[in-house]
Order: sequence, then C-alpha cells, then structure tokens
Amino acid sequence: MLVLLSFKLAYSSWFNVCVQEQMPIPSVVIEPASSNEGDDDRDVDIISPTTISDNGVVIPSQAIKHMSPSGSASGLPDEFLYKVETMHDFEAANSDELDLKRGDVVLVIPTVSVEDQDAGWLTGIKENDWLTLGVGAQKGLFPENFTQRLE
Repeated sequence: MLVLLSFKLAYSSWFNVCVQEQMPIPSVVIEPASSNEGDDDRDVDIISPTTISDNGVVIPSQAIKHMSPSGSASGLPDEFLYKVETMHDFEAANSDELDLKRGDVVLVIPTVSVEDQDAGWLTGIKENDWLTLGVGAQKGLFPENFTQRLE
C-alpha cells in the first residue's frame, strides 16, 4: 500500500508539472521567397533570366520575348512556360509573392533569381488575373511544392 501511495504521489507531481508547463504545439513555418524584405536592393545580385525548354536546352534572356500589351496570339504571356494548379492555399509573406488559393491556375514564367529557383520557388501570374488585367497582372513568387504541373 505504501508503494502504491508513493507511485500515486510521484505520478501526480509529474502530471501537475506537465500540465502547468503547457508545451507549445509546433507550427509549420514557410520561409519567404526573398530575403531582402525591408532592405534596399543594392546588395541583391540580379541574374539574367533563363528558360529551360522541354528538351532541356537553356535559353538565354536575350531570346525571351517580353510581354506585349495583348500577350501572344494564344492569349498567354510571351514568356509563358507552362501552367500549374495550386494544391494548397499559400499566403504571401512579401510583396513579391502571390496569394494563392487551392485550385488557382498559375501561368509560370522565367524566375529572375537563381537563388529563388534553387530554393523551390517559381515565378508566375494567376491565370484569372492575366485574363482580366493582361500585362497589368501581378507577377510573383510561389512555392513549387504547393503546385501540380498541368499538361
């Protein structure tokens, strides 16, 4: 009986300590695509955009056409590479990122920063924004792993 009472007191003390400390629940943190939030852009390396075609050939930026006011004949941006559909909501942490909802279709265009691309970020324009605003639509970064490529 003394052993049982001793165990109950030890368990009770341990339980009270655990309840009082209330261990925090970890949350998922998504790092912003750019690390220059609030900085001036003097120390940021700007790298010429490149495009990787379907056959793996790298096309330098001089070969990439800029978006015309009306876009290409197909109604897509001249720099258009492919489309993706967002599988998860994404809330932009910086002004150079897109706010996306699950199911949004994004027109992917070349990413200017190799660092962003290497970190798994793509640059694009929401298809609905492109259709309504044309070249005035916001371009922005978004995480590639939140999307699925459309054929």
